[in-house]
Amino acid sequence: MKRLMTACLALALVQTAAAAPPPKGPGVGVVLGDPTGGTFRLFLTGNRSLDLGVGYSGDATLWADHAWHSWDVFPQPRSGQVEGWVSAGVRLETADDAQFAVRTLLGASYWLPGNPVELFATAGPVFKMTPEGGVGADGGVGVRFYFGGLDGQ
Repeated sequence: MKRLMTACLALALVQTAAAAPPPKGPGVGVVLGDPTGGTFRLFLTGNRSLDLGVGYSGDATLWADHAWHSWDVFPQPRSGQVEGWVSAGVRLETADDAQFAVRTLLGASYWLPGNPVELFATAGPVFKMTPEGGVGADGGVGVRFYFGGLDGQ
């Protein structure tokens, strides 16, 4: 757990001088995992975004994360682009008694060449802020389509 938190912090501090241009519009897609549902991402800058979602994880679940992206953390393929990110945010699960949690995630995306499509995978711990507390995990794989295309295309 200590190594995961150190990796999250290190990735969050990475500032890319040559950040890739962000998509021109919002991205909408689906994620399969825990939770499974719909996802919405909006890039604020080339290396920061907001990720919102609604899904199901035993009960209806809402989440909101702020992500920091690094476009040079992974070797780049011959076509397309790969990025990594770290995010922190909140999760609300609407059980009989609502459960609030703080989540931190690591993720990676592959951007299809010449298309505003992102394939991604993400995982990380969820810290439950309820009287019984505890630590869970969120994670999944998904796809997003960005309306407005990509900058430079």
